[in-house]
Amino acid sequence: MKIQSVKMYSPSFTSDRRKFDVQGHIGSHFDGLWNREAHYSAQNIIDTVETNNVKKVLVSTVSGLNPKGSNFFKSELNAADEIINLKGNDKVTFYPLLSCQPGISQNTDTVKGLIEKHKFYGLKFHPTMTDMPVEDNFEIYSDYLKLAEQKGLPCVFHSATDGKSNPAQIIKLAEKYPKLPVVLYHVDLMSKPEQMSKTIDSIASSVHSGKSNLFVDVSWLTDFDGKAEESKNIFRQLLEKVGADRILFGSDTPIGEMGDKNKYGQFTDFVEYNVKEFYKNTPDEAEKALNKIFYDNAEEIFINKQWYTPVYKKAKKITGKTIALIAAGVIVAAAVIAKVMDAHNKKKVDNRPSCIKHV
Repeated sequence: MKIQSVKMYSPSFTSDRRKFDVQGHIGSHFDGLWNREAHYSAQNIIDTVETNNVKKVLVSTVSGLNPKGSNFFKSELNAADEIINLKGNDKVTFYPLLSCQPGISQNTDTVKGLIEKHKFYGLKFHPTMTDMPVEDNFEIYSDYLKLAEQKGLPCVFHSATDGKSNPAQIIKLAEKYPKLPVVLYHVDLMSKPEQMSKTIDSIASSVHSGKSNLFVDVSWLTDFDGKAEESKNIFRQLLEKVGADRILFGSDTPIGEMGDKNKYGQFTDFVEYNVKEFYKNTPDEAEKALNKIFYDNAEEIFINKQWYTPVYKKAKKITGKTIALIAAGVIVAAAVIAKVMDAHNKKKVDNRPSCIKHV
């Protein structure tokens, strides 16, 4: 049966389930989808998510994802200033992502410096907005991922088959660093069903063969604009082929409908409905999957990070020759000390009573 609206089944039944939204935004850009300038603040996010029991949000600044030369362009360094002191409130905690510009920046020096000075929870890439296609700038994107792997920072990508943010190229990048979590936002935004299926198959193949550590978020898989049936089919494919362990709840808040708390609630309901529909014969499995998708997966990837093993500087190997030199040094030092002590003792005055001369 075709789903016409989430209102037909159970509005707002996810309001009590805690959530970790992996895609939030502040800053300024030109929104091509709505053909207008857009400016987002921390309060815009809070107003949208707080009443929907969202506890944590990963936030990046779109100011650092504009093409160079545009009215709202900010460098990696200046864009970082917008986000390093970002605050949520007592109900919603913000976790900053660092907006990156491979292709505009020809090396990772700025990002490396920012990582060393400030706390970030991942690196954000938007090849479409920065107008720096992955395929044309593959090596510099690779340098950023190499740094991310070293520092334990998951990477998140805008993903769309548009010639710039192609999932196939992002998957290729991810396979160079198979332990690094790489998230494809939107899976493959606005792709036709056959292309979406192809992308899902490619992700599943890469993950299940151990070539990558890929994840997807479900932003824009909604029932808005008559997309219920199409989105439901994508959910089914993701759960069946990729698995609940690799699906994250992300919204793109507060962009478009995701700046409206009621539409946001409708979206979360739609996610829950489709997961429960997939596991309709195993409700316990449905509950486990929902908790993973809405919260637990993101908590592990971005906060707990059991996937990450810090790289420490290795101590120099001590060879037999080194041990011999150390031993010789100790013997020489002991001899010198003995000689000094002997000379000192000879100079001491004998104060024993029998040796004292009386005048």
